[in-house]
Amino acid sequence: MYPISACIITLNEEDNIERCLSSLDFVNEIIVLDSGSMDKTESIAKQKGAKVILRKFDDYVSQKNHVISLAVNPWILTLDADEELSPGLKEEIKNLFKNGEPEEDGFLIPRLTMYMGKWIRHGGWYPNYRARLFLRSKGKFVGGKVHEAVELSGKRKKLKHPVFHYSYENLFDHVNFINRYSELAAAEKFGKGKRTGLFLALLEAGYKSFWMYFVRLGFLDGRRGLILAIMGFYYNFLKYTKVFEMSLAEKEKKK
Repeated sequence: MYPISACIITLNEEDNIERCLSSLDFVNEIIVLDSGSMDKTESIAKQKGAKVILRKFDDYVSQKNHVISLAVNPWILTLDADEELSPGLKEEIKNLFKNGEPEEDGFLIPRLTMYMGKWIRHGGWYPNYRARLFLRSKGKFVGGKVHEAVELSGKRKKLKHPVFHYSYENLFDHVNFINRYSELAAAEKFGKGKRTGLFLALLEAGYKSFWMYFVRLGFLDGRRGLILAIMGFYYNFLKYTKVFEMSLAEKEKKK
């Protein structure tokens, strides 16, 4: 076993968690921090040898930093429940520890996402490098209500092979995700003093769609690339429209 603690947060992930944990059979410790799953997530995780800890969800940054604090190993490997290590990545990580611990303090790993039955390699979705493997003393999660990321200090290196990400079950699931995350993102922007109108919302959404489809070559992903560009428009339009709605409510309170 390698001196690595795999850290995962969950909520109702029975469809994903077994696949995720099966790719971690070489690490010394697996910790699953669950925020109240009502399905079989907890029992599946325990069957796969994970330590399951329960904690009420407050926000992603706090939740992920808390699970890291429970680790006993010096090295942390973070995954989401709907991800797994690719076979190539697993071997790449093992080779890092072949002759003892690596000299780097952390590693950036690409993420390859499955969408509607196809791996997406354009549109800004790939390689999407993120700090995933790092010394516990050198990394922590930072961010707001959405888009949390590991802040890494010290020497770092990019790895070649990706984490596999199984994103949305279907379009209905994607739309629900957009509605939920646009609400969080809008609240965060509004809390930081952002105010906007419908015209700006259209501009922001249009630019995002153009950037994904043309600048980041989303058209090379075919029909799925077009769908994702449209979803990018929808997410950003919804986000800024919700900021506009919050602005209107604020003005009404001041009357």
